[in-house]
Amino acid sequence: MVELTEKEKRDMCVELAEHLPKIRELLRLSQKAFGERCGISTPRMSVIENKHFIMTWSQLTSIMFIVFTNPKTKEYFLMNNLLGPRFMQFIQQKEENSVPDINVVVEDICVERYKKQFYDRYVKDWM
Repeated sequence: MVELTEKEKRDMCVELAEHLPKIRELLRLSQKAFGERCGISTPRMSVIENKHFIMTWSQLTSIMFIVFTNPKTKEYFLMNNLLGPRFMQFIQQKEENSVPDINVVVEDICVERYKKQFYDRYVKDWM
């Protein structure tokens, strides 16, 4: 399986920071709102975006969770080949020379179960 060096992780953190303003723009979120979703304080988000601080690997993974759960930011990430294929190979636990998956396919029953949980938990309360 692909293993990333500390230098590769650091370089990925630097690269992602350059794209944070565009990612926030696509999400229509302020630094504060984006930081709240990622678990990063507003002052820390500001110094990361302004390149005064290099985000941690943990912060990168938190941001990537938000990126991959939104279709617009996921598309931006993939279309711009951010972080390179080694990042995708690493998070998908792929071998060095294998092609990373673009989308993860789940069984219909999983989708239906999720929809039902979402409906039961949130939508019924709104009505």
